[in-house]
Amino acid sequence: MTETQLKKLVNEAVSLHRALTTYNERLKALKADLIREAQRHKEDFTLTDGGGSRWTACGTDGCIARVNFPAPALLSHVDTQDETFDKILALAGESLDDLFDSRHYLKPIPDFRDEVAAALPRRAAAQLIELCQVECSPRVSFETAPTKTKER
Repeated sequence: MTETQLKKLVNEAVSLHRALTTYNERLKALKADLIREAQRHKEDFTLTDGGGSRWTACGTDGCIARVNFPAPALLSHVDTQDETFDKILALAGESLDDLFDSRHYLKPIPDFRDEVAAALPRRAAAQLIELCQVECSPRVSFETAPTKTKER
C-alpha cells in the first residue's frame, strides 16, 4: 500500500468512525426515550417466560420496537468477602450444599508474569504463563483531528 493509499484509508476509517459515533449517540437517546415511554404504559406490558416483562410499539411502516424489562439476574457467584455472604449462609442453612455449588478460583497476582519468571525455572514459567493467558483480538483506535468546516 502506498503512503497516499494509507492516508486515504485512515481518513475513510476516521470519517466512518465519527459517523458511527454520532449515530450511536442518537440511538442511545432514542432507546432512552422508548424506555421512558414504555414505563408510562405498564398496563400494556406482556409477561415474559423468564419472569420479566415486555412493551411493544409499532412504527408507521410496520417496524416494531420492543422494550424488555428482564427479571433480576442471579449473581454469577458470591464471594466469601461479600457483605451478603454470611446472611446467605444463615438463610440457606442445611440446604446450602443443595442450593449452591462451592467453587475455588485462582486469580493471577499483580505482575504475574514477572513473579512467575522469578519463582520458577524458565521452561516451567513459560508453560504456566501460557496456561494462564487467552488470545486477544487486535483493536484499532483513532485520534481524530477536529473536523474542517467547508468554506462557502
